[in-house]
Amino acid sequence: MSAIEFVRDEQYHASTGWGPYASAMTTIPFAHILLEDARLPDEETLIRTLRARHPDLRWSRSTVAPSDGADGPMFIRAGDHLMTIRMMPAPIPFDQQLWQRASWLWPEAFHAAGRHRAHLIVSPMGPAESNAGVKALGFAENAHLATAFVGAVVAALPGVVAVVWLGNVGRSPEMWLEQSRSAFAPYPDQPFALWMEIVPYRSGKTIGAYTVGLSAFTGREIEFEVDGLDQHTVTVRVAQLSAYLIGNGPDDGPKSGAVFEADSEIDHRVAVLHRNSRFNIGPVISFSSLDDRSGRIRTYPIIPPAIARNHPLLVMLGKVGLFDPAKPENQIRLRPDHYQTEVRLEAFDQGLSRALSGMMSTDIYAEADTNARRALANGDMASARSILQPWADEVGELQLTAKLGLTLCDAFLFMPAPLRSL
Repeated sequence: MSAIEFVRDEQYHASTGWGPYASAMTTIPFAHILLEDARLPDEETLIRTLRARHPDLRWSRSTVAPSDGADGPMFIRAGDHLMTIRMMPAPIPFDQQLWQRASWLWPEAFHAAGRHRAHLIVSPMGPAESNAGVKALGFAENAHLATAFVGAVVAALPGVVAVVWLGNVGRSPEMWLEQSRSAFAPYPDQPFALWMEIVPYRSGKTIGAYTVGLSAFTGREIEFEVDGLDQHTVTVRVAQLSAYLIGNGPDDGPKSGAVFEADSEIDHRVAVLHRNSRFNIGPVISFSSLDDRSGRIRTYPIIPPAIARNHPLLVMLGKVGLFDPAKPENQIRLRPDHYQTEVRLEAFDQGLSRALSGMMSTDIYAEADTNARRALANGDMASARSILQPWADEVGELQLTAKLGLTLCDAFLFMPAPLRSL
């Protein structure tokens, strides 16, 4: 097994979705409008409302896909594109985490969720006509259009109790009425707070925050864990970063490996890393303190002493001076408060052992081992080292790849600690 295969096959990969905290990347934005009772908006009232709120876009009844009655679906033309509303005479499934996140901004979120008895599903439907000249909209363009449309539905329809964006961001109808008026506004005035959550948490003495919903626009969430900031400052920083990424695109954002110097609010350097989240929310842009001023970072061996002492390959390499578990290449620096305990995961060490055994399970290694032992018996250390050097290089690759995997949270040495609420 190669070092790359070790990281891929042995350890806790992030799932292809974003886990319990965010939806997978999608090409079509959608919203659930939660209602006290099942009803569709009046079509003419909705069109008048859309024209009043967003007069720069042509809104009209669709002639290509006309509405089919009081129970829908309803189709509304928005310029050259089509929006649809489908009525569902039942509540959406209850999601404790969704409404818990929503309650940070909207304390009545749980109560509102419990009041709804039906919901509408709103989403773009693509070009209004089969016309090759109509450009398909990207996700962000569709999001702006859907946001404007949802806001008008909330304005035109009595009995709306909540709006859920992409299944993971719950907001009050009042917030949608106000902020959706800016649906087509450019950065920094776009209504990004309707599209994503900023969730605070505590890690040791540090207040951090992660986003939910940003990945639909950028492919990554933000995980912000910078020492010495209060909750308000953390939230403002994450909001500013999120708005910038949505407005300018991920390619214009901070690159992995970048370092921000100290500023008026943060008196130390901050490192940026594109990696997987230790909270299993998928790929993130991670912001963390580069300098360990509080002594919270400890050094751990990648290949532990037990394997270093007992594995035949490492024992042989140690005899010729090609492996030393105490050297820096076998060390990784981690924060213990990121993990439940400092008990190593058996799966990680078993993966190391299998990778090492795979290196020596060939006829080529058997011959090299025999020749190296003969050279050692004759006092020829230089020849023994030269014979075993290719396997020492392969062990070095394993160490480097394991360190990279641990840094990027593709692998874990210890069990990650759960989130601690504020």
